[in-house]
Amino acid sequence: MTNNKKFLYIVLAVATLSTSCEKNFLETNPTTQVSDQNLFTSLDGAQTVLNGTYRYQRSKSTVVETSGIISWQNGLDAASKDIIVFEAQGYMQAYYNHFILASTRADQTLPINMWQYFYTLSGNANNILANIDGIEGDATRKTQIKAQALAIRAWSYFYLARLFAPTYSIGKDKPCVPFYDKPGTIGKPRETVATIYKYIVDDLKAAIPGLAGFSRRYKNMINQQVAQGILAEVYLTMEDWPNAAATAKLARTGFPIMTGDQYKTGFNEWDNTEWMWGQRQTTDAMFGDITSFTLWANKTRGTRWSFDTYCVNDQFKDLFSATDARNQFWKRTDYNLWTSDKFRDKSTGTGDVIMMRASEMLLIEAEALARQGGQDAAAQAVLWELQDKRGATRSASTGAALINDILVERRKELYGEGFAWFDLLRTVQGLTRTGDHPRIINLPARSWRMIFQLPTAEFTSNTAMTPADQNPYDGVY
Repeated sequence: MTNNKKFLYIVLAVATLSTSCEKNFLETNPTTQVSDQNLFTSLDGAQTVLNGTYRYQRSKSTVVETSGIISWQNGLDAASKDIIVFEAQGYMQAYYNHFILASTRADQTLPINMWQYFYTLSGNANNILANIDGIEGDATRKTQIKAQALAIRAWSYFYLARLFAPTYSIGKDKPCVPFYDKPGTIGKPRETVATIYKYIVDDLKAAIPGLAGFSRRYKNMINQQVAQGILAEVYLTMEDWPNAAATAKLARTGFPIMTGDQYKTGFNEWDNTEWMWGQRQTTDAMFGDITSFTLWANKTRGTRWSFDTYCVNDQFKDLFSATDARNQFWKRTDYNLWTSDKFRDKSTGTGDVIMMRASEMLLIEAEALARQGGQDAAAQAVLWELQDKRGATRSASTGAALINDILVERRKELYGEGFAWFDLLRTVQGLTRTGDHPRIINLPARSWRMIFQLPTAEFTSNTAMTPADQNPYDGVY
């Protein structure tokens, strides 16, 4: 494991390179105004480190498949079954040929980049947490900075746990990832899945009260409801149904579900009523070629560059009724595949990127209610709130059929937003591609091919682990 102090300076370097426009919407005392040696002698300095951490969260590389959370949300969905990546331009091979080109294997770029990205974020959060209590200044502001750092660390480890270890419900005692709660620590063994999830929950439960009254200036920042939303996702994965339902309901309070007409306008504006968390683009702070808008083969970017590769499986398209506002599919006759208009860029080419919204929280609440038993009516009422907004047919199912309807509704509502892969894992399903998908594949539930191996370099730098600690590449767990 790279020394966590190095993470701090990586992030600060990124923050220093920000354009003036980015600095405005990221809320900062610019890094250039606070010397490195004085970063943690004032709350302004601590805020600068926090701003740099948020800036790193939206970072990108020159390779679209390994460009941070903004590209992985799309890529992990494409690795599932509903999205197709057309090879017209030779791009997106890592996702399109997932498992064909061994993308989960230790020596591939994808696990390396994911590992480094989330450990960089958690490492920088550790620097804040190690120093914030010793800084003099307004107690409320100090608490809010600390709470955001806790939430960032929890969010990072939640991704690491889901990518590099079996899901919680069947893998509590299996090896997960090393956990670092202090900066400067080098080399720790893998903790169990249950232990990592305990750390995640503890961090979020500490962060949520600390964010009470925190009024963020921009939606890229974590406020109390975003922290509750992350915790609701964690509880859902842990199959803690009562807490998942209650926390998701709290999280979406004040974020009304968008109308069908709003849905049809394209997912590109964080001022949308139900967007809880997102990343903003401006003409001076653009993501370049890594967003959904450049990936979908829907010809909505005019003369601007597009990879023009993402389409949808025909069987997925057939899940939508004619009256459903989300039925935005049309045939690319040159590809002989269906595509979607869900993600359409702004005319300025500066569409914002979604990270959390109220519909996800509603679906968590509905599923968690349905899985508790005896609460079908309550689960239906929540689900109908979304189906009515979308013009979809209300589900009349109960029991296991209702749960299945909710899972299908998740696919219909959230595709392209980064949930399909993790839903397969947490519900212990295999991967089966059918219909017009050009890469037909059939992997069983619990396949190790669906879990990333730890990067090879980790076994060189981390003396607390040996090659025997590596995840298998084949077989089932």
